[in-house]
Amino acid sequence: MDREKQETFKRYRGRILGLVIAAVFSILFLTIGFGYTVVIAIFVTIGFLVGKWIDGDLNVSSYLEAMFGKRQ
Repeated sequence: MDREKQETFKRYRGRILGLVIAAVFSILFLTIGFGYTVVIAIFVTIGFLVGKWIDGDLNVSSYLEAMFGKRQ
């Protein structure tokens, strides 16, 4: 049964993570307000990107290419 739970979690981990993040930001929005919640979201994003860069997994050129590259 434990293996079945692991497989189910692996299949739905993105949805579960999205729900947890949405719940946290909803609670933050209701308790501290919109502005502070946006600032926290910005700092979390910056922290994630710095951590990804330190791990050597951040490829800035691919992001820039996706955002500003020529479309065919």
